[in-house]
Amino acid sequence: MNKITIVTTTIRVPVVLESYIENFQKYEHNDVDFVIIGDLKTPSKITEYLRKISKIGYQIDYWDVNRQKKWLEQFPDLENLIPYNCVQRRNLGYLIAYQNDADVIVTIDDDNFAVPEEDFIKGHGIVGKTSSFLAVKSSTNWFNPCDLLEIRPSRRIYHRGFPYLKRWQNEKYSYEERKGRVVVNAGLWLGNPDVDAVTHLEEPVEVVGWKEDFNQQYQQRVALANSTYSPFNTQNMAFFKELLPCAYLPVMGDSIDGMKIDRYDDIWSSYFAEKIIKHLGDFVTFGQPLVRQDRNPHDYLRDLTGELPGMILTDKLIRTLERIELSENSYFDCYHELIEKLREEICKSATYTYSEKAYFLKLTDGMSVWQNVVEQIL
Repeated sequence: MNKITIVTTTIRVPVVLESYIENFQKYEHNDVDFVIIGDLKTPSKITEYLRKISKIGYQIDYWDVNRQKKWLEQFPDLENLIPYNCVQRRNLGYLIAYQNDADVIVTIDDDNFAVPEEDFIKGHGIVGKTSSFLAVKSSTNWFNPCDLLEIRPSRRIYHRGFPYLKRWQNEKYSYEERKGRVVVNAGLWLGNPDVDAVTHLEEPVEVVGWKEDFNQQYQQRVALANSTYSPFNTQNMAFFKELLPCAYLPVMGDSIDGMKIDRYDDIWSSYFAEKIIKHLGDFVTFGQPLVRQDRNPHDYLRDLTGELPGMILTDKLIRTLERIELSENSYFDCYHELIEKLREEICKSATYTYSEKAYFLKLTDGMSVWQNVVEQIL
């Protein structure tokens, strides 16, 4: 049986953990533990809270800032790369979970509550296994996972980071039986969906369930066909340990042509990973909602300013990824190959501005730092 580790970052007391522990007890899952990554803003009272709830019987490994600094002494380039007060410190959680012998790493946000009616571990249990499933193929080569969800008020919404040039294309979906190894399962969410700030500002929406036709026909899970892409995020997402070389969340916050970029770390990470996953013949699945997002306070206008450069660059980036052909045969080697070919393609392209090229060179440098750390850990 695969060992599963739940990873999250938090600047709060993570009361969401109680919902997961109750879920694990209800469905009798014992081989699960937690890695919690704190930050400068995390309140000191978290230590006593975690000590209290760990008495229930689940190991909770909390990493405060001092403990992180000591661990990072062996990886000075990584320490210099990832700033404090940012979600990218979740990268440390992935590495620590792997060192603690996790087979499957599940990443959640600290406002994602486990749904009592769904077996959380069973929902992600497909990861790392060879299974049969239905795979979706899109006429545009892009699938919107939010099309699986029942939205109130009823309207079509797109997953955060879905390329704007691929939206509203009247795409046609077809489904076929496939069998293969699943290395990523995105569990989706009820309540507040993970969509871009434009959608939130236009009209608030709520996810109330999985569409009934998918529930009945597609066994509450849909895989991506080899030719079809989609973003996935780090809310309620599980990945197999072999994918660790591709799990890096790029550091955000740089200024690009006068705009500071944010909120595209997990999105671009998913596109890089999918490129390699498809090359190696593995699969990404989207399962029915296993969590409810009761979203922490957000300033959607501020979110929008951070997302604008990502919107522009994503349309360029996916065209670049389409031109890249991979030849290596492992996740580690493919990630290295992808870094080199991304640099080459972006540098010679007339599509990117000077500022954009400089940013992507810095981003791929970060990817190389991550790969060097992973190489030491593997």
